[in-house]
Amino acid sequence: MKKLYSILIIGLSLLLFTACGNNNQKQNAENKEQATNKVSETKENKETKDKKVKVGIIGDSKEWDYVKTEAAKEGIDIELVQFDSYTLPNAALDLGEIDLNSFQHVAYLNGEKEQLGYKINPIGNTFIGPIAVYSKKIKSIEELKDGDTIVIPEDATNAGRTLNLLDKIGLIKVPEDAGYTPTLKDIENPRNFKILEFNSANIKSALDEVELVALYSGQASDAGLRPIEDSLAFDLNSADDIKPDNPYINVIVAREGEENNPIYKRIVELYQSDEVIKLRKKETPVVFPAWGIGEKY
Repeated sequence: MKKLYSILIIGLSLLLFTACGNNNQKQNAENKEQATNKVSETKENKETKDKKVKVGIIGDSKEWDYVKTEAAKEGIDIELVQFDSYTLPNAALDLGEIDLNSFQHVAYLNGEKEQLGYKINPIGNTFIGPIAVYSKKIKSIEELKDGDTIVIPEDATNAGRTLNLLDKIGLIKVPEDAGYTPTLKDIENPRNFKILEFNSANIKSALDEVELVALYSGQASDAGLRPIEDSLAFDLNSADDIKPDNPYINVIVAREGEENNPIYKRIVELYQSDEVIKLRKKETPVVFPAWGIGEKY
């Protein structure tokens, strides 16, 4: 009898232990499921947050409005941040106030990085447009008189590009070894032109005051000028003039270490499209798409 009683007690204990074990396993499974859901929820929130991208630009830009619309279809929320000075978008990007910017060529970017220590890099090409000279006082380069005033951009890279253009049209002489970035100290100026350097944001205001002003296509359009019909000379005539090492190719830029962010890369892909080419050429006809030209990002 005692033996039977002992067997019954052991059996009940085993049943209780098994039930407790099953309950524990069930609870563990529920805990794991809740933890997995929480991780997934957190990951989803993080991915949603990561898809909000601030892009710094200068001036109105129909092509970036298009990219913003297309990106929204894929759940990428682009906020376009307008700047009114060329010195601001790189500072904002370096500080983390924006995520990308699109306003500058490689030469300008490299100059800012060298001078100011910014940790930012290009992730994709956009366009390259010519720099050209315009005038409201003369109708041809031949009308320029010795000692007339020529206004060029003040930053070293754009100044150098303009000086090379002035050399190309025979107004000054730039030594061959000066490369893409000659300075006023390098040139020969036998006709004693007064060459003044203006801030890029204000340079078009000189059109009413001096004989010759150097402007980019976008600046010319903003000033009510037609880049093809109204320019007296420009430095790029066709896409065939663009070499892979040309430092005047414009780029989309991100912070160092974020060059391979898949969302940023997708934004570059959306930008590099036929529709963007059409929109840009409506604004500034004399531009050439530069994606694929020397692009190693």
